[in-house]
Amino acid sequence: MSNSLEKYRKTVEAINSEYATLHSLTNDELRIKLHHIERFINEQEDKSDALNKSLVSVFAIVKETARRFSLGNIEVTATPNDLRIAEKYDFIKISRDKAIYQNHWDVMGVPYVWKMVHYDEQLLGGILLHYGYATEMATGEGKTLVATLPVFLNALTHEGVHIMTVNDYLSKRDFETTRPIYMFYGLSVDCIDNYERCDNHRKATYKSDIAFGTNSSFTFDYLFDHIAIKPEECVQQSHNYAIIDELDSILIDDADNPHIVGGGNYYNNGKIFKENYPLIKELIGNKDIELYKIDKLKKTAIFTQEGKEWLSLNKGIPDLFSVERTYEIADFDELAQDKQNEIKNKIYLQSVFQQLLLALTVYERDVDYIVEGGKVKIIDTHTGRVKETCRWEHGLHTAMEVKEQVEVQNDFDGMAVVSLKNYFRLYKKIAGMSGTIMPVKDELLEIYNLPCASLPTHRPLIRKDLPLRIFKTAQQKDDAIIKAIIDNKSAGRPSLVGSISVKRSEQLCNKFDELGIEYNKLDAKTLKDEAYTIAKAGIGNTITVSTSVAGRGTDIKPSPEAIAAGGLMVIGTDLFESVRVDRQLKGRSGRQGDPGSSVFFASLEDQILQNLSPDDLKDLERLSDTYSINEISTDEVRMYFDKAQSNREAYFKSCRERTARKDDIVDPHRKKMYKQRNAVLFNAEEANVIVDNIIKHLGENSDKIEEHLMSLYIKTKELVRRSTENNPNRTEVLVPFSEAMHTFAIRLEVGLSIASYEYFCREFKRQIILQIYDKEWKKFVLHIMSDLDRKEIELLDTKYRQMMDDINFIILSRLKYASIPFEVRNELLYNSKERKVEKEKSRKVNPAVPIAADEPCPCGSGKKYCECHGSNIRSNNRIKRRR
Repeated sequence: MSNSLEKYRKTVEAINSEYATLHSLTNDELRIKLHHIERFINEQEDKSDALNKSLVSVFAIVKETARRFSLGNIEVTATPNDLRIAEKYDFIKISRDKAIYQNHWDVMGVPYVWKMVHYDEQLLGGILLHYGYATEMATGEGKTLVATLPVFLNALTHEGVHIMTVNDYLSKRDFETTRPIYMFYGLSVDCIDNYERCDNHRKATYKSDIAFGTNSSFTFDYLFDHIAIKPEECVQQSHNYAIIDELDSILIDDADNPHIVGGGNYYNNGKIFKENYPLIKELIGNKDIELYKIDKLKKTAIFTQEGKEWLSLNKGIPDLFSVERTYEIADFDELAQDKQNEIKNKIYLQSVFQQLLLALTVYERDVDYIVEGGKVKIIDTHTGRVKETCRWEHGLHTAMEVKEQVEVQNDFDGMAVVSLKNYFRLYKKIAGMSGTIMPVKDELLEIYNLPCASLPTHRPLIRKDLPLRIFKTAQQKDDAIIKAIIDNKSAGRPSLVGSISVKRSEQLCNKFDELGIEYNKLDAKTLKDEAYTIAKAGIGNTITVSTSVAGRGTDIKPSPEAIAAGGLMVIGTDLFESVRVDRQLKGRSGRQGDPGSSVFFASLEDQILQNLSPDDLKDLERLSDTYSINEISTDEVRMYFDKAQSNREAYFKSCRERTARKDDIVDPHRKKMYKQRNAVLFNAEEANVIVDNIIKHLGENSDKIEEHLMSLYIKTKELVRRSTENNPNRTEVLVPFSEAMHTFAIRLEVGLSIASYEYFCREFKRQIILQIYDKEWKKFVLHIMSDLDRKEIELLDTKYRQMMDDINFIILSRLKYASIPFEVRNELLYNSKERKVEKEKSRKVNPAVPIAADEPCPCGSGKKYCECHGSNIRSNNRIKRRR
């Protein structure tokens, strides 16, 4: 045990000591003991200190409960909570005044029997998680069971504990596996991934003591809450304590891509990309002069000056590249609107060219993406899995679709964005687990203030990790790989063959086919067979060819005959871009003390070496020339491969830092905006405060604004009355308004809008403030999402201040000039014939107001909006999420 963990050794001993005293308690007495502790914690002013003081007792009770479940069913005196649980779940039965908690239940539809009791290393892991550590645990060491300890303890405050996983299968599995332990003591627990966003059960889950879910589900719910238009649409309650499974994957590997909610307007730019595709193809085919430069490792491509001149000439726009950023023109905002649009259109065309160049020269099919079901799907380079809901930004995905000649899908505007770093900063405390924490311990401490520790394994790790084998050529390397696989098969051992991409995997499989070698395949294209493939991967001398899909969360169980032959052998056909992915793949073998081995192969032709500097590459070439044999597996040569991986990881870190830097500038503004928006959302009186401040700040006449609002109220009352004539049961109505060139609508309660001027004013102000906040913030988000350079990132503060000034002027303009966009007259002055004529006249007006197609038309015709004034209107309120 390392020195950093020594201080907790006595805590583990204390837990076991108290655990031994609990065996003699009845099940009812054990419950009572826990409830006394729970009462103590919640009576203390400093709950954090109370939790620390209660850790030993609570951990001992959780371990004792696990022991009792492992021995059989647990019978207790039934409480009202037991009765409620029994109505929903089948692991508890009620017999007269007794509740029987069974030790077997279904997990993901498969029968499961509880057989786990915490051992000392798991107790230690639970202690570290409670104190906010990023904890490295070897694969197979029981992370699910470890988490029950700190989750249970921190849930006793009833302030919420969130357990986050990388996919919804794991979140549902862990929830179903552990929920009886929590429910036995009356703690509420559920999984948000069991419900859709609009389901009230999802909101109820956030009110639970314990909520399971994927990190993306939690993050997107946070963003959706801040574009909600009604208080009841918000679901998240608080950010108290989060435990993150596969922590480095979430906080490090996923951190270079922010979470983005897309919605509102959608658009399709396929036409302009298709028009210019042949031009970029021609440019790439021109070998007479260097027109562009690419860097496949950094995923970048640029046009040379000659390339820009070539494009300008062939496109027929001589000054196409005269301006590449709007800030290059000092008085850009003062230019006429048509001149601004002309410049923006040229800059956008530059972007189209840029994305087509990237698609055609840098991004590879079956490496960066696959084409499946007529769609381009991104492959996560760290996990090997398809990112189903994701699209590349800045038009790159559209460029890929044009390149692959598939249907171009719609893109959506960004409405809200947050980096994982700043989302997790909302929590009072975070902790997590993974098998590969220590390689990124410095970054976790620096960015998230997370101390890191490595747990010892319960049983000694006897897996043999052989040194990297290096060959001069890729062909020599592949010959050695095939020989190793054949030798392993002859020895009766299963082989897991890890490759860096689908393309590389398919190259190996083709060679196996030529040699008549049977194998199973697992990659982004074959995930539907994942469970079957993994179930067979440890049997006998099976060969499984996989990408990094098999690296995280995959439990390959070697059969008895495989263990007798030496266990699973992991064969890496190339070094991955991160040493942590290599380690994850190795971790599939030798779990929980089983025998096993691993070996990775490399060659001097491998792409990973392109991460070396030109000087290092020359030195390596000179070194290799001193060897007369094909295999050059020496420490001196291995040093260059280590350096190449380190350089690649440094590059990824710089990408994460750039994302974080941009979001760090935005974060205080986002918090301020969201705080102000929530104040208006949850308290309509706050709208009056904001309006009064704007009027005072801009020196406007409040009496004139009040007079205008009264005239709007009079017309609104009549419009609401008319709109409910044919539907007296309506409780709400959407009232359309117009101001200058803008249209908007306000949703009002029928009775209050007719009876109360104060209600009308308050709601009118509240809803226009929310609408303007959202519209202008969306513009800001779109700007953030664009491909900003360093200077544009530094100007984000200025951009935000400009946005806030615009918001104040727009709010004031609507207060002063808003009108109902068609004439409203008191129908009591007209007979039925005149009313009919008036309605026919009214139907000729067709304002583009944002009213749902199936809403009754506000004009009072009795028809749906899409059949009356909205006959040419199509709702674009579809909302999607993307990353």
